[in-house]
Amino acid sequence: MADIVINNKAYDHNFFRGTVVGATKQLETKVSGGGGGGSTYRGTGYTAPVRIQSTTVTHDMIHLADDSGSEHALRLQNWDLTVREEQVLTAVWLVKKGRKKGPYVAIHNHNLNETDYDKAALAKMHRSLWMLLVSLAFFFAPVSTGIKLLLVAAGLAFWWYKGVSGRNQLIASGQLLRLAGV
Repeated sequence: MADIVINNKAYDHNFFRGTVVGATKQLETKVSGGGGGGSTYRGTGYTAPVRIQSTTVTHDMIHLADDSGSEHALRLQNWDLTVREEQVLTAVWLVKKGRKKGPYVAIHNHNLNETDYDKAALAKMHRSLWMLLVSLAFFFAPVSTGIKLLLVAAGLAFWWYKGVSGRNQLIASGQLLRLAGV
């Protein structure tokens, strides 16, 4: 295992390469809503609009077997991978030093020569908590409300940008796949 350093934090780089021996996909739809209340009095009144929204979560369960027969199960949410049995995949995950588990961050399909990344997880690793706290601390700055809001917005924009740019640099460097021998 080789280390990857992100935001001055060391991560263990782990990977498993195997042939797909089973794959299932399930879709879960979550529906929420509210509103519709109100009142009337003598023929006039108000009714709040009804708001309904749904989100769909994709669950992939992929079983891989290596050449020695050892198996590894990938349980993934919102990856929506295109795989079929007998294709060869390499799954890469990062574990922060001192922890026992971490997120899958890249999955490479050797047959299709395609790589999918968990961009949200990689961006989160590149964002520092102290940056977020400094951004929010601008609320307490002894300046006008408009300046405070501008400072907070600028700080949050920089915090977001730091995650996206760090993630993109790590993906472009090829380090995640190179360390896995892809």
